[in-house]
Amino acid sequence: MKKSTYLFILLFLSCFLKLNAQVVNMGDPGHPLSNPADCGVFGTGNQNFQDPGGAGNYPANYNDTIVFCPDLNTGTKMSISFGINAGSTFNIDGTDSIYVYDGSDATAPLLGVHNSVTDPTGFTHQASWNNPSGCLTIVFISDGAIEGTGWLANVQCGNQFQPFTPHLEAYINGSGPNAINPSDTGFVDVCYGDSILFITKPIFPNSLDSTGYGYSQNINTNITFDWEITDGNTYPSNDSIWFTPPSREGYLIDLKMTDIFPQNERIRCKVRVSLLPDFTGTGPLEDTVCIGENTSLLGGVTQQDTVGVNIPTGSFNLGGSYAGLTYLPDGSGQVYQAPINISGFPTGAIIDDPQDLNQVCITMEHSYLGDLEMWLECPNGNTITLLNSFSPGNIAGGFNGGGTFLGDPIDDFGGGGPGVGWEYCFSSAFNSWGDMPTEFAGGNTVAISLPNGNNATGNSMNPNGIYEPEVSFTGFNGCPINGTWTIYVQDNLSIDDGYIFEWGLFFDSSFFPGLGSYQTSADTSFWSPDPTIISGQSDTVLIVQPNSQGTFNYTFNIIDNFGCLYDTVVQIETVPLPDIFEDTIDCDLFHTIVNTFAFDGGIWSCADTAISFSDSSLLNPIVFTSTPGTYTVVFTDNQCAHSDSAQIEFPPYIYTQVLDTVICEGSSATIYAQQNPTSQNFIWSTGETGPQIVVSDTGNYLVSISNYCYTYTDTSTVENKICDIIVPNIISLSSNSGNNLFFVEHSGILEFECLILNRWGNLIYKYTDPSGTWDGKTINGDTVEQGTYFYKINATFDSGEKIQKNGFVYVNP
Repeated sequence: MKKSTYLFILLFLSCFLKLNAQVVNMGDPGHPLSNPADCGVFGTGNQNFQDPGGAGNYPANYNDTIVFCPDLNTGTKMSISFGINAGSTFNIDGTDSIYVYDGSDATAPLLGVHNSVTDPTGFTHQASWNNPSGCLTIVFISDGAIEGTGWLANVQCGNQFQPFTPHLEAYINGSGPNAINPSDTGFVDVCYGDSILFITKPIFPNSLDSTGYGYSQNINTNITFDWEITDGNTYPSNDSIWFTPPSREGYLIDLKMTDIFPQNERIRCKVRVSLLPDFTGTGPLEDTVCIGENTSLLGGVTQQDTVGVNIPTGSFNLGGSYAGLTYLPDGSGQVYQAPINISGFPTGAIIDDPQDLNQVCITMEHSYLGDLEMWLECPNGNTITLLNSFSPGNIAGGFNGGGTFLGDPIDDFGGGGPGVGWEYCFSSAFNSWGDMPTEFAGGNTVAISLPNGNNATGNSMNPNGIYEPEVSFTGFNGCPINGTWTIYVQDNLSIDDGYIFEWGLFFDSSFFPGLGSYQTSADTSFWSPDPTIISGQSDTVLIVQPNSQGTFNYTFNIIDNFGCLYDTVVQIETVPLPDIFEDTIDCDLFHTIVNTFAFDGGIWSCADTAISFSDSSLLNPIVFTSTPGTYTVVFTDNQCAHSDSAQIEFPPYIYTQVLDTVICEGSSATIYAQQNPTSQNFIWSTGETGPQIVVSDTGNYLVSISNYCYTYTDTSTVENKICDIIVPNIISLSSNSGNNLFFVEHSGILEFECLILNRWGNLIYKYTDPSGTWDGKTINGDTVEQGTYFYKINATFDSGEKIQKNGFVYVNP
């Protein structure tokens, strides 16, 4: 709207408007429900509502009511604006009051009570959306004291923006219940690889489609959907989209829904992708164990402890935060505000550099820059001025931007709806231009030169760069990031209005790598079954006992609080038992051990001190001895202390002997080979084995003995002889001829018995040595008498043949 500083133009305009306006006086019938106003023409040209006094003061003791209702076919809401400039007047004594009700009569909710004391520059009201009639009821009451000059105000109606309620649902992999928790603005927790179907279901209680009035709000025909997801991709303008998180981090889902007004609503939720656990701490206390031994595997989640799992912190990459449509009604010095609540930064995060807050961007339109003041407040109450174009106002100074526009507004007397908002950005670190007073003075504007359907022609501040705020963002140093940030706008003059469509804060991503963080946790854990697990399935320490050689794999599983399953495989190598040589024989008195295997070496030992080792710690030492024999050597490995043994035999030198023999003709004899501990494996030339053979023929008989290392052979010569017994028949005890002894000649006698009997058959002497003799004496040593005596011989030859001989012998004195 255009406001001139020249008084005569204002007076002329005021007179012109009063002469040409359809002015409604306080006492007139107004536009009740029975006679609603045509919003296409009513109040669109000038001030059209004045006090009951006309040109003079309003009357004392006045009490009357007037109702303004819109024709709902042409507009849904009434608005009323009282001011003190641009043709408007407002002078109500402090003892008198104007009452404004949100409805078609004075029983409706009271919107406000006003006079020049409570509101010296005027006030503005618009019928609320709790008021389906769109009417405003005005009651004016004066007393009998002092009366003011009254008012000349503007009442207007039209289709205002229709608030609606955004609603968003999410379905993981397209099924199941709505996954946003809490609903609409909470979190969607997914596993990596999941896809999410987002569906928006806004509620339009004030839509033409629902009420029959206003304008249509229909998701199928006239709602624009702008999806912004911090993965950097572009998404279609549909009421539903699929989103597959590309990495394990958090994502902001920002949906802006815009109707044809254009009224927009934003709804946001966050997606948190399950974070990959770090299983570094999961595994065995010993990764190499001996067969049959127990070892412990660390890893588990209990109510008391979590072992072996560490889940890193996840972060969100977010861009900005937005507040929605705010109507800036016609002036009168009222302050309008739009708050944003920021959360998700680390606790205690503060602004300490102008770059930390990259920029503030506001999408808005306003029909008269010259009466605006705009400032930003951070959560601790610090404020900085973005622009100040009015003086005197809330902020000292003011550059008086005059009739320059912001955006592409509808240039009317207020209440006629929004124009087209342009985005204006401010930054102390990344500004491309100076502040708005500097750019205004330099003519940095954009011409709106053609009729655009919004009835606006003129110049608007250029939106194609970043302005420096009038006060540096250093004024926010020390301010917390988290909390409520509020944009304030004060419209100081009447007969104009505007809209903030949205505004946002953009924090520096290099300073804050994300607008939040999150942490997943391991809810449950388990080890996959394995027969070698012997205990600990419900604890953080698992006991296993590998029972064979090789690699054993154990799988540890966790399920995090997002329901995502992860696992890791830990390995245990079982140490093979030591492998040494089999029992062996060595012909030398030393043996070189070969092919010993042990995982970590070991020690050789022997209980017999006759054995020594070149180096008992070597896998393959030399074993020495000076004494033949069989020895048991033992190897004990270092890793498992397992012992294995083997025998080494050092055979001795061997020897045997057989004797020559003479046997009786026709008889046999046994040849014996000498036996000793070293003699074994007897083999005779006859083919027989064993240490002895029986022979009956003459000849040479060879016997061989052997062990692993040696062989020895000896020969026995067998000859024949005649075997017999020759007995004398007379002896003379006094003979000098040599026959004074009784004896026998013999050969090949094995057994022998000789009995001497007297003539009565009595035994007088006995001997068993075939080489023995009888000297004529009794057993008692007495000399026998002369006479005849009998002998009886029983004998066995070497051949085993038995023989008996009987006879007599005569004894001479």
